Amino acid sequence: MSTIFLDFETSGFNPYHDDIIEIGLKLMNSDTSYNTLVYPQSNECVSQEITAVTGISNRLLKDEGIPWLDAYTELNNILKKIIKDSPDGKLYIVAHNGETFDFLFLKRIFNDLNKHDIKTINPKNIVYIDSLLVARRLLKRVSYKQETLCKTYNINTKGNHRALNDVRSLEELFTIFGELLNKELNSRRNVLENPQMIYDYIHFKK
Repeated sequence: MSTIFLDFETSGFNPYHDDIIEIGLKLMNSDTSYNTLVYPQSNECVSQEITAVTGISNRLLKDEGIPWLDAYTELNNILKKIIKDSPDGKLYIVAHNGETFDFLFLKRIFNDLNKHDIKTINPKNIVYIDSLLVARRLLKRVSYKQETLCKTYNINTKGNHRALNDVRSLEELFTIFGELLNKELNSRRNVLENPQMIYDYIHFKK
């Protein structure tokens, strides 16, 4: 079982048309991580609004961003290595608001790589877990934004809206969700060690 936390910073909020400008990934309970700025695939400039939120400017992307195909290939290679080392052959990918955002961008990455004849992970071996949906089932809150939830549990959000910082805080938040869920389910199995239980809790539990 291998669980990773994933975050994309992007040029906009449309996962079908906007560009990925930063990738952040971290393997749970491990120092293994990946982070890179990505020069926009469309070759379009990012807006001032996106720069204001993320701190990622067009100059920064020009100076430090790597070509999108290189970034996507590096990400794919890391994911393949992690899943190869996974005891059950499964890769559990956690993102906040993943179902309507990050997971769609990731599927676009796989599609773009396939167009370049680059082999990607078998989708049957990926389990997507949206921590936003976990929070909505577990908690009674006015806001379920990651930053708001982190502040509730005194998790450091300094440098938020940068991909690697966001995945680090998400790992802490998800660990708390797992502890709360263990109490709710009163199960002999730890859900953090059995993330399929978290997926099932989101989608199948009445």
